[in-house]
Amino acid sequence: MSWSEHHAVSERYAIDAEATRRDGDAERAEELYKKAAHSEALALDSLTDDKARTRGITAVSVVALWYKGREYAVAERSAHQYLAAGKIPPFAESQLRDLLSSIWTARAAQKAGIKFVPGDVLVSVKGGEVIHGGAPLELIVRKVEGIQSVLYRTVEWMLARPFRRRGGPPSDIQTMFRPWLFQAPAGSYQFAVRMQEPAQRALWEEARPQIGAVTTTFFKVLRASASNPDEELNVVVPDREYRSAFANLARNLSPSGETFNRLEVRDASSPAEPIVTFAAETRTELNAVIRKLRPSLSEANSDQQVTLRGVLRGVHLDKDWLDVATDEAGFDPHITVLEISEVLDDVIGPMVNKRVVVTAVRRANKYFYRDIELQE
Repeated sequence: MSWSEHHAVSERYAIDAEATRRDGDAERAEELYKKAAHSEALALDSLTDDKARTRGITAVSVVALWYKGREYAVAERSAHQYLAAGKIPPFAESQLRDLLSSIWTARAAQKAGIKFVPGDVLVSVKGGEVIHGGAPLELIVRKVEGIQSVLYRTVEWMLARPFRRRGGPPSDIQTMFRPWLFQAPAGSYQFAVRMQEPAQRALWEEARPQIGAVTTTFFKVLRASASNPDEELNVVVPDREYRSAFANLARNLSPSGETFNRLEVRDASSPAEPIVTFAAETRTELNAVIRKLRPSLSEANSDQQVTLRGVLRGVHLDKDWLDVATDEAGFDPHITVLEISEVLDDVIGPMVNKRVVVTAVRRANKYFYRDIELQE
């Protein structure tokens, strides 16, 4: 059989595996992934050395499929074999090293009796003050917290939980779904996040299909937020409140271009899937969407929209105010902004004691909230 014939067989098995996993039958899905990997390995063996790009894509696919089938030893051995042979292009070598990192993590977790939901979230922060393998600690902590917030919101939305405005995720979700942070191969600055499966699966039996699709849905939300937040996010997340939450959280991930230039998110276990990219223009597009989703404010003739730049010193969501220490001429050193009830805990929490940009309406001697974002 030729490469195309073997590859076609592999694709059919992989498609069936994805569908089976979405239905909640993880064991059957793993068996199908193994069959897909075997056929893809035969496809690779049928290629000549002059087909370098095809060899690279196929080699990465073989390792990824063995990995998804939880055949970690075979996946690791195959990756080392392809790297040692030296017949694949640089892009495939990089992807194989990323997969090796995921494989080693998975093997260690397996020995410890820990299981993760499918999918490996690999986050890369690039440009500006970020260097190869290093970045300002405060910046990375904020981005880790931001990814965690989107993951938790994804779980809550998928399980049809009531929309949360105050406090952290429900205690049962925090207990059952634990995000883990992992080292990733250096490349600008990278970190990896995986979501642990519920330890007591019997308590979540009805939600098994949703559990298996957490990472897939997470990527759909981020991809829509980054590529077309005005239209695609509306399709992916029909619920207005959750859509607004995701848009705000995605904006927190996006650069302004001052500290860093780009944030990329991809599934290391599915190298063929497109990378989700947040750039400065993404923040601009998300700002427009957030303005559309914002509740209207009754206007008076004396209203004046102002922009306040300074440090967010205090927030009291229950009492409906925030305090900004401004350093700009024409404003008091401390300004209290009212009517912030629409602000979410997980959106504004990471901003406390950080520089922010607050949009407000000044009416007489009072300021009324319209928007807030980090001044990266």
